[in-house]
Amino acid sequence: MGKKLGFLVGLAAGAVAAHAAYNRLSDEDKAEFKANVQDKLDVAKDRAVDYAFYASDAWDDFKETFSDQSQTVSDRVKNAASQFGDQTLNHPADSDDTDGSLRSELADVSSTDSDDSDDIVLNSEETFGGADVADETTAPEADPQTDDSTTDSTDDAQKD
Repeated sequence: MGKKLGFLVGLAAGAVAAHAAYNRLSDEDKAEFKANVQDKLDVAKDRAVDYAFYASDAWDDFKETFSDQSQTVSDRVKNAASQFGDQTLNHPADSDDTDGSLRSELADVSSTDSDDSDDIVLNSEETFGGADVADETTAPEADPQTDDSTTDSTDDAQKD
């Protein structure tokens, strides 16, 4: 807060001093001062317009370069994709025996509806020997010899 207040007080004091100095000038000095300030404002406006044109030209150059680069990258990606697609699509035709026989064998397997193999069917009595699986879903008591992580953490807690 102190810096803002100090800045505002300094600005106000400067404005009062400039106003007092301007009022003490003669009419000729006032006219010369106004012409000098107007010239400096015109130069500043011209520079601002020049920099705006420079910025506009730079932006147009950037857009053009970006467009060219993105088009180049897009063309390269399309070429690479088409080459990759051509290689992967033409590759199985190049190796007639290995891939062709495998494909025909797989097609034969998928097209046959009846096969001589039996389905494997499992039930709980045959799989688990008649044991009731629902009773074994509860967790057994923790064995301190097999579960080292729980005993170590409880030993550490007791030591503290």
